[in-house]
Amino acid sequence: MWISSRLFVICLLLRFDATISEPFETHLRGPGFVMEPPGRVEFSNSSGGWLDCSASGSPQPTIDWVHADGTAVTEIHGVRRVLRNGTLVLMPFAAAAYHQDIHNTIYRCIASNSVGRIVSRDVQVRAVVAQAYKVDVEVLSASRGCTAILRCVVPTFVKELVRVVSWVHEPAIYIYPSLQGDGKFHLLPTGELLIHNLQESDESQSFRCRSMHRLTRQVVVSSPTRLRINSHRGIISPSVVEHTSHVQVSQDEGAVLLCVAQGCPSPEYSWYTQNGAGPLPVLSGPRVRLLGPILAIEAVTGEDSGVYKCTASNVGGEASAELRLTVATPIQVEISPNVLSVHMGGTAEFRCVVTSNGSPVGMQNILWYKDGRQLPSSGRIEDTLVVPRVSRENRGMYQCVVRRPEGDTFQATAELQLGDAPPVLLYSFIEQTLQPGPAVSLKCSAAGNPTPQISWTLDGFPLPSNGRFMIGQYITVHGDVISHVNISHVMVEDGGEYSCIAENRAGRVEHAARLNIYGLPYIRLIPKVTAVSGETLNLKCPVAGYPIEEIHWERGGRELPDDIRQRVQPDGSLTISPVQKHTDSGVYTCWARNKQGHSARRSGEVTVIVPPIIEPFAFQDGLAEGMRTRTVCGVSRGDAPLKLIWLKDGEPLPELLGANVTMLDQYSSLLSIPSLSATHSGEYTCVAKNPAAEIKYTALLQVKVPPRWIVEPVDANVERNRHIMLHCQAQGVPTPSIVWKKATGSKSGEYEEVRERPFTKLLGNGSMLLQHVKEDREGFYLCQANNGIGTGIGKVIQLKVNSSPYFSSTSRSVTVKKGDTALLQCAVSGDKPINIVWMRSGKNTLNPSTNYKISVKQDATPDGVSAELQIRTVDATDSGPYFCRATNLYGNDQQLVQLQVQEPPQPPSVLEAAMISSRSVNLKWQPKALSSGDVSKYIVEYREAEATLFIDQWQHIEVKDPPSYNALIENLKPATRYAFRVIAEGNAGRSAPSQELIVRTEPQRPAGPPLSLSARPLSSTELLISWVAPLPELRHGDIQGYNVGYRLASSGNTAYNYTSVSGDGEGGNGELLLSGLSKFARYSIVVQAFNQVGPGPLSEPTAAQTMEDVPSRSPEDVRCAALTSQSLQVSWQPPPIYHTNGLLQGYKLIFEPIIDDIVPNKDEVESRKTTALTTVLTGLRKYTNYSIQVLAHTRMGDGVLSKPLYCHTEEDVPEAPSDIKVVVSSPQSLYVSWLPPTEPNGVITKYSLYTRVVNGREELNNEKRSLPSQQAYYEAKNLHPHMEYQFWVTASTRVGEGKSSRVASQITTNRVPARIISFGGAVVRPWRSTVTLPCTAVGKPKREWFKADVALRQGGLHNSQLLDTGDLIISSLQLADSGNYSCQVDNGIGTDRLTHMLLVQVPPSAPVLYVTSATSSSILMHWKCGFTGNAPITGYTLFYRRATGNTDEMQLSRHASSHELKGLVCGSTYQIHLNAHNKVGSSPASIMLHVRTQGQAPGLPATSSLLAPNSTSVLIRLHTWPDNGCPLMYFVLQYRAVTDDPDKEWILVSNALKPQRRVVISNLQSSTLYQLRMEAHNVAGVSPAEFSFVTLTKDGDPPPPEIVQRGQRGPSVFYGNINLLIPTIAAVSGMICTIALVIICYRHKQSNHIQKESLENRANSEAAQRERYYATIHKVSMQNNDKIPETSEDISPYATFQLSEAGNLSQPHHGGPANTLLHSFMYHERALAEGCSSPPPAASKNRRRHSRKTEPESEESESDQDQLTSSRTESSNQHEGKIKHNSDSRLIQHFPNHNISITYL
Repeated sequence: MWISSRLFVICLLLRFDATISEPFETHLRGPGFVMEPPGRVEFSNSSGGWLDCSASGSPQPTIDWVHADGTAVTEIHGVRRVLRNGTLVLMPFAAAAYHQDIHNTIYRCIASNSVGRIVSRDVQVRAVVAQAYKVDVEVLSASRGCTAILRCVVPTFVKELVRVVSWVHEPAIYIYPSLQGDGKFHLLPTGELLIHNLQESDESQSFRCRSMHRLTRQVVVSSPTRLRINSHRGIISPSVVEHTSHVQVSQDEGAVLLCVAQGCPSPEYSWYTQNGAGPLPVLSGPRVRLLGPILAIEAVTGEDSGVYKCTASNVGGEASAELRLTVATPIQVEISPNVLSVHMGGTAEFRCVVTSNGSPVGMQNILWYKDGRQLPSSGRIEDTLVVPRVSRENRGMYQCVVRRPEGDTFQATAELQLGDAPPVLLYSFIEQTLQPGPAVSLKCSAAGNPTPQISWTLDGFPLPSNGRFMIGQYITVHGDVISHVNISHVMVEDGGEYSCIAENRAGRVEHAARLNIYGLPYIRLIPKVTAVSGETLNLKCPVAGYPIEEIHWERGGRELPDDIRQRVQPDGSLTISPVQKHTDSGVYTCWARNKQGHSARRSGEVTVIVPPIIEPFAFQDGLAEGMRTRTVCGVSRGDAPLKLIWLKDGEPLPELLGANVTMLDQYSSLLSIPSLSATHSGEYTCVAKNPAAEIKYTALLQVKVPPRWIVEPVDANVERNRHIMLHCQAQGVPTPSIVWKKATGSKSGEYEEVRERPFTKLLGNGSMLLQHVKEDREGFYLCQANNGIGTGIGKVIQLKVNSSPYFSSTSRSVTVKKGDTALLQCAVSGDKPINIVWMRSGKNTLNPSTNYKISVKQDATPDGVSAELQIRTVDATDSGPYFCRATNLYGNDQQLVQLQVQEPPQPPSVLEAAMISSRSVNLKWQPKALSSGDVSKYIVEYREAEATLFIDQWQHIEVKDPPSYNALIENLKPATRYAFRVIAEGNAGRSAPSQELIVRTEPQRPAGPPLSLSARPLSSTELLISWVAPLPELRHGDIQGYNVGYRLASSGNTAYNYTSVSGDGEGGNGELLLSGLSKFARYSIVVQAFNQVGPGPLSEPTAAQTMEDVPSRSPEDVRCAALTSQSLQVSWQPPPIYHTNGLLQGYKLIFEPIIDDIVPNKDEVESRKTTALTTVLTGLRKYTNYSIQVLAHTRMGDGVLSKPLYCHTEEDVPEAPSDIKVVVSSPQSLYVSWLPPTEPNGVITKYSLYTRVVNGREELNNEKRSLPSQQAYYEAKNLHPHMEYQFWVTASTRVGEGKSSRVASQITTNRVPARIISFGGAVVRPWRSTVTLPCTAVGKPKREWFKADVALRQGGLHNSQLLDTGDLIISSLQLADSGNYSCQVDNGIGTDRLTHMLLVQVPPSAPVLYVTSATSSSILMHWKCGFTGNAPITGYTLFYRRATGNTDEMQLSRHASSHELKGLVCGSTYQIHLNAHNKVGSSPASIMLHVRTQGQAPGLPATSSLLAPNSTSVLIRLHTWPDNGCPLMYFVLQYRAVTDDPDKEWILVSNALKPQRRVVISNLQSSTLYQLRMEAHNVAGVSPAEFSFVTLTKDGDPPPPEIVQRGQRGPSVFYGNINLLIPTIAAVSGMICTIALVIICYRHKQSNHIQKESLENRANSEAAQRERYYATIHKVSMQNNDKIPETSEDISPYATFQLSEAGNLSQPHHGGPANTLLHSFMYHERALAEGCSSPPPAASKNRRRHSRKTEPESEESESDQDQLTSSRTESSNQHEGKIKHNSDSRLIQHFPNHNISITYL
């Protein structure tokens, strides 16, 4: 036993020694709110409410809730719960379960731990019981021309919870609140509707008010109210009918002051502020807006508070009202200090600092709390709390609570910790008197801070060291020290005065009491005592035994005291004060005696020693690194032996310090440091000690040192919501100051200093404590240290916030029925990756590979991971705890999931509906007789019947207390089929559900707008509007259709133009093509759905803009002015803005000279682009008339050309005459002739003929002669013979003289050779005119004419005539007359020859016309002109007509080579031909083309997709009928029941049924076979068809098999009638024979015809096809590696094309191409040279744009649908224009990959 006791004591001593040096309770931290509940919480009884409260501290605080009176909040089953995380949940409740002490009371949250507790602000909870209410409309005034005020009257019992959300202007225009209305309507923020400028038309309009309950979100709409306008328009003085008397907002929020007045005319409003000496007008500014009856102030400040005055005035007077604005500025509350440590017995002082925006706030109502209990106000001096004489009871948590007059509260928390406290004895032993032998235990208990140490003495000396004494001590959980002395078998010598001494750094306390042991006197050994001179010596006699009569002291044989300094105390101790060395040293004897005379005696030696005294010393100031210093420590007094040592900072001098210590003598020591450094700074202590005492003297050595890191900051990570200490400590002399900064951006960006604020603490050692770290604390931090020595140091670190896994709750339970699958889920949040492990009973890891019953799934969520454990076919053995354990890099957490497996009771029966309305159903049922007593409640589950069966969408309500057998299910959706079932629940679990009951609620008008409204432009005048039906839960019935409203966004009119679109009743997506819109205009579009009850709300408007287009008008006011002979200035004005149809990119000028060329070498049509409104055309022909046209162009292309404007360039000097001739006409005369200039550059006014006579190299004469402009010849007479004459000619205009011709010279001779003085060259004449070809000659020659070297004789040409003058006249010119005509003269002396090139202009030949592509509404063609007739083409005329229509014609530009006909009829054949024109006439028509636009007669749908029979009706889905590219126009619909009567009449449903999504034929008989006959009509033809179907039984079950099989066999009426069957067989046989004969004859004829035609056409086509080209096609995607022909050899002009994919022809349910392509083809017109000489463009890749098709929807079809319906169809597609093969037909080729039929005639 003693061995174990000793071990126990040793352990206690070890524990005590390990903890005694640590600060008391340093690991504890008081609670602090992380999430404090709000001051006010409101909720409805249908939704319930919850109050969150969480706190942090060490240890983790617990959360409790109390009432206002301090009583604890307890859980009430089904009414109120307190979750483990501290959340207080108030559950939904019925109106009858309302309790004021629960649902309308004050709660408080309390957080507590071992340090203390804190209380939250008061939380006012208010539950509102949802009540039905109605709203009415009140019209305050309505006078014509004035403003009507409509007010929404809300019942007073819900007025504070209901607000007006909008007004409805019937039928469906919604008006929402705004600060400024739209000019007509203005809904004020308070709910009043202002209608301005009332007119008579407003009286027919009605309005409804829409209100919403703030808590239940229920919308209540008033009944419509129609305006009654007072036609009498008198003057009504204003009166204020509504104003906000008091507005209270928080700082930086927006404030709206409202003042509504009625009057006529409508009053004008003025606003004033009355915060100064007088009213001052309120002026608009950046924050202030004056909006008539509304004054809006943004971002209010405290200066905006005060009284405002609103004045409304008109000609009848004025009215005013005062309004008060109160701005609540946020305040911040802090307690300084927030952690205070005070010694026991000291005074603690806390100050409550209240600030607002950093500025102190004046006196506030301040309350102080200690550990959640309010302190008396006597302890508060204004904002300061003083705690005097701090004791242990005063430590804990203190709160400062500031309550403002508005009622809101703010608080701060501080912690009071105990500082150093001297020891206090909590327990001490008492004096005892005992007989020898028993065991004795002496005990002492002490408390203090730090924890004190306890030592023991016996009569002032240490306890005897023998085995009977055992000392032990330990520390309690409260920090108290308990020490005891155990004496086993006490003996007489153990008696004496025992003392326990408790001591810490704050003080010392001692307790002493005697232990008396009966026995003879006994004095223990007195050890040698050393006394200190000058102090007091207390010498106790260690006497034992009891009782003792007297104790005496002797010295040197003399009884003491013998000196005034000596005194014997009553307890027998000797006191000497003060002790003197020489007097008091010696041997002292103590003796003791009892009453019986027995005595004991013992002596002891006392030695007196004098303590040392050190002379003061110090280091010099201003020491720096590298300097040296010395100091001497001298002892002026003290006994030997004396020892002198040096300490640095309380420790011996290190060897590495480099300090030298030299003993100068026995009493002096020299300390010298040869080179100072930072390590030498510190406190140097000289210690002088002898046996009497140890004396210290300390001097400070300070070496100025720049900062150096002690603890260098490093990057850190911290978990979210945790605290982190960022350490930063530096040393230096003087001590550096530490500053923390945080980067505002990147690491190298700007830094802002970190100030102390809540959750950010800057400690004195330089470290920074960040509390409750969130993500916003992440970033880069800079720690800077500076002490003025050097530049300082700094370090940038990065703080990252990590999150360990955590669960929202620590546990949850899952209860399942036996045999079901248990689904255990846990959702964990934290940083990824997170590893999830499922464990059974906390230790067995569950693995699907070893347990076939379980499966594990894990999915990532935005906040963490969601895990799921499935246990299949559970039984009782699976019950128990399961743990979901989550681990990541930063920690782990786990959640307990308790699984309970129970057996359910029997399900209820006879479930039926007692009442059905649009929003509720009243159910009743019967319980099972055997299980009714075991049922604690019933659960009614319901869901929408159409909901997906694979998704658990059941909702439920509970019926209990006691369980009844009926339930009212409310808040259902209108017009919705619901499935109901009832489940019984008892202690053992739930039963299986009862049989489901299907009920459809009554409909209501839609409550939601259509969704996903979008509008996209298809063209410049079309917008495609698409939307999605409203949410199914908001349709409230079958959607009958949609109203699509649109309006120009730029127009002032806010009303929409509405177009109705029929729906299919099933809420499918909608689409509408708006056409005929303005080009490049922005439209606002809204859509609303309507059902059989009425329309729903409008959708949010969406905006869309039509596409850009080319301008539809040409530029205006085009003007032209000649600047020079080669430049023109052209100016214009832009087209009207409403005709630009887009953003103008610029302008294009097209100009060409008006010249009568034959066939120009190049087309001189030029164009210039510019963005200005004027331009200068340069480089033009001189003195030429120009045709100028201007067009504007946008991004989409060129607009309309302006009318040609003709402008003439200025005159200039002419060019040189074209040619000159000089011939000898006689010996003394020369004949000179010349040609006018080819470029006269103006009107020739005269010619100047220059003559020069040359004799060798000598010029003898020079002469100039002016001749009239009509004269082009001159005969110079009387010339000198045999002289050389030189002639040249110049032409002159009014500008001046032009260039000279070449110089022609001739020598006069006596002989005159034959010479022609006329000029040859090109001669152009139109056909059927007359031309004269001159041949004037000299020398009287003989003339002879030739045509192409064939001599012409008089009368040789039937239309020619030779004159005596030599001229040749040709009349009635024909193309064959063109050619070279030569005149040859000869007179024997000389000969000459002249050639005229005659070109006869005739009308052009027919152009070659090609069709490139066709769509359902357009045909694209291009052409190549043939022979131009030797004259430029001036234009084209395109003729086209529908096969059964009139011919239309279109004039096309001479530059055009292609054109697209638009706006054609779908699926129709058109006849097209083209004429070309020149100045002579028109060409013959081109080959007539027969072109068919895309589209065919309607196809035939599949029966299963078309028909959906029911018991008494059949649904016909008309939208599944394929239109084959041409829109359907109408249907013919009739039906009849199939009976044995073959002549039963058909019942006509409609013979002009418009296309719609579906139609229903009602009033049919169940289980009956019907025939349905339908015809679908479009412009391309009609498709008749017959179908058969069988209706379902009355219960909705499939019909009997015999009726179904009868329908599959077809109608018996046809096959059973022999009179009808025989003629039908005969007719079919005859048709087959006829078709076979036709095919045989046709093939034979076609073969012969092709062979004959190919021989005749080969020679003609080869040359023509080389000239043809195939135009480049854009926007056609080629499939199957199709290749577009690139040359004329690749394509025949007689081809028939098909432009859709061949694969599409085989798609089901379509009689024609299912994916008709809409092509848009363009040509590189500008890439071609204008006119007929254009080369073919290069082929380019093509793109295809697919038309939109909607797949048939499968609606309401059963699995055996195909068995219930069958079809018998007849297709008689009737085309308007079929291809006719007549004698003019040449060749038809069919290409399998195209869809255009073109026949060339």
